[in-house]
Amino acid sequence: MKEKIAQLWEKIKENRHMLVALGLTLVAATVYYFAWALPQTYADSTHIGFEEGRMDNNMWWASDARDYRDTGDNFFGNTEEESVLYRRPWLYPFIIGALRQYTPFDLDYSLWAFQFIMWLATAGFTLGAVFRATKKMGWAILATGVFWTHPSIIALTFHGMTEALNTLLIALFAFVVLKPRDADEKWAENKNYWLIFLMSLLLVTKPTYQVQLAILLLYILVISFKKWRVLRFWGKIALALIPLWIQLLLSWQILGYAIISDVAGPTLKYWTVTRVYAKAEAPDTPLPEIATIVEDWSREEEIAYLLNNKKAFISVYFNNLVEEGLLADSYFIVNDDNSMNIAIMTLNKWHFYLHLLMLPLMGYLLLFNYKGKWEAIWIIYLTFVIQILASGVSSDQGDRLIITALPLWIVAYSFAIGKLQTLKE
Repeated sequence: MKEKIAQLWEKIKENRHMLVALGLTLVAATVYYFAWALPQTYADSTHIGFEEGRMDNNMWWASDARDYRDTGDNFFGNTEEESVLYRRPWLYPFIIGALRQYTPFDLDYSLWAFQFIMWLATAGFTLGAVFRATKKMGWAILATGVFWTHPSIIALTFHGMTEALNTLLIALFAFVVLKPRDADEKWAENKNYWLIFLMSLLLVTKPTYQVQLAILLLYILVISFKKWRVLRFWGKIALALIPLWIQLLLSWQILGYAIISDVAGPTLKYWTVTRVYAKAEAPDTPLPEIATIVEDWSREEEIAYLLNNKKAFISVYFNNLVEEGLLADSYFIVNDDNSMNIAIMTLNKWHFYLHLLMLPLMGYLLLFNYKGKWEAIWIIYLTFVIQILASGVSSDQGDRLIITALPLWIVAYSFAIGKLQTLKE
């Protein structure tokens, strides 16, 4: 026992700088969190805060949130509401259902507390990921501040939505991908499987990560081609994909066929095709009326229509991507004059210009570097870019489809900026 305590103490001393940095970061982040959350509790036209009479309404205000709640309750037999696991993948509803089933405390405050802890954990993993990337503690502390000073995810912790979990998994993914393969022999062998597992968890949180998982799988298969004849290699990949198998099995039980999510269909139809139709043919017609026109169109008809109206489609796509995504306000604050919403929109504008400034630099650096840590930065940055581009098919969601990528670009940009001094002319 004494030997174990001594080993633990040595480990603490060895990592004392990281522990102090983490502690100070989490304290500062917590103070900042409540400095926003407490005043918003009594602000007008907002769905944020701790007021007891409004907590239930805030948490389940969005229709998506009610889907997650009802599906989670259905998991544990606590409701007769229909399960929509074929649209909302299983991980987040399962977490909500488990909390609501087993917590001895108020159901809504328990979920808020859990999401607040996830927010703090995201800050911690972002700090660790930036430090792994740069080996500079001061830079890691400052860069992590870019995450916890953005009020948007603070607002999202008050809602039964996937964003807090999504952001945590993203930060954890960046933290894991940056652990060097030469850390130890066992890690070198298993790192790729852990990356697949984490991306699978992201997929069953948000189905938009299908492209990232497919690319990651393809990349790992290519670099591991010497293992193709080894049965254990395929077995470990199958195990790493367990979250995906669970989703396919659950959807098959409900629908009679396996699917990750059918949300892409309604998203394309009602958030893209209707707007393209309005722009190309009926600019004065309300979108709900146009929705009835395209309601019965097949997927092939929708794609054909978009291809036949390329200019309108490109215009709508980039409006969704920039105006209603990268430059958007909070999904949950109705009043544009709300101080928290103003802060969110201001920071989103600054981040947008930063993305533009960093785009040629990241392109230049990644084109000429791909070994060592650069492999990890390639994976991180590509995951970020695909997430941003995928958001262009949706609209009216505020910044919530994009804000979860914060840890990815914080880590990638920190590493790239840190390498500027060592660039060869």
